[in-house]
Amino acid sequence: MGAWHTMSEAIELEVIEQRIGYRFNDQTLLAQGLVHASIATSRVASNERLEFLGDAILGAIVCEHLYRRFPIELEGELTKIKSNAVSRRVCAEVAVDLGLADAVQLGKGMGDRTTLPQSLLAALFESVVGAIYLDGGIEPARVFVLCSLESRIDESARLGHQQNFKSVLQQSL
Repeated sequence: MGAWHTMSEAIELEVIEQRIGYRFNDQTLLAQGLVHASIATSRVASNERLEFLGDAILGAIVCEHLYRRFPIELEGELTKIKSNAVSRRVCAEVAVDLGLADAVQLGKGMGDRTTLPQSLLAALFESVVGAIYLDGGIEPARVFVLCSLESRIDESARLGHQQNFKSVLQQSL
């Protein structure tokens, strides 16, 4: 973890904890969640494993939330809402909103922090979800995910219902 703090262009872990609203018991999990494969000493030392876990946790949390929130919707509609709410674009936007790009550890060939690819930004969000889950369990992960995605879930649900009304209208003509 010491090497993490020596990179002057990256912000401190405590700042990220404030931004995400979660204080880690084991800050090394957060630090690893912010290490891109381009700078890691090995793929295992990068955030890729946390991204893998975080993607699954993110999906489970959002699916359960949608299942409970929309008790009469069929699985096809819930799938559409989930797909929109946790898309790569949305996860990247959340990562930017939270300022995760300010803390990511990158290799020299990756360019600057202002032009990071959407896939890298989305992976940062997912790896932070995985790190929170490992550090504190499902409840802190649920709070983080739902707070981060609440407006996007609302928007996806609203758009989904508009599309349904449009398709019903088209079918009746």
